[in-house]
Amino acid sequence: MIGRRSLLAAPALLVTVPAFAHSYRHGDLMIGHAWCLPSEGATTRAFMPLAVVQDQPDALVSARTDVAEAVEFRPVAGGPAAPRWDIVPRRPIGMRSDGPHLLLTGLKRPLKVRDRFPLTLVFQRNGAKEVEIWVERAPYSS
Repeated sequence: MIGRRSLLAAPALLVTVPAFAHSYRHGDLMIGHAWCLPSEGATTRAFMPLAVVQDQPDALVSARTDVAEAVEFRPVAGGPAAPRWDIVPRRPIGMRSDGPHLLLTGLKRPLKVRDRFPLTLVFQRNGAKEVEIWVERAPYSS
């Protein structure tokens, strides 16, 4: 049986438990948990799942942030930058460290675990959406 003290303590638990994920809906796009690795020198890699939930495709055509001079689309780890990413319905882009990712270059400050910063994604059909990037060693680890 739950005692009176337990019931009074329950709201305090809700205040102290951090949120472990964040995602966004933007038009008919879903943008999953947005995170990046701590910086090593003047670059870092950022990740987030992207998916179109309706029948019309879209494309990620640019991205920008105040913490870096440039954001590049890298469809293959270690490969060249792409000018855009096509997002096909029912074929989500799952970014990961050994695959597709965003490369932030010319960092203006070091990025440490638990830092957060805004990143604006610009889509051809759905327009611009600002997301918050969480700096983590792995998703949900900060």
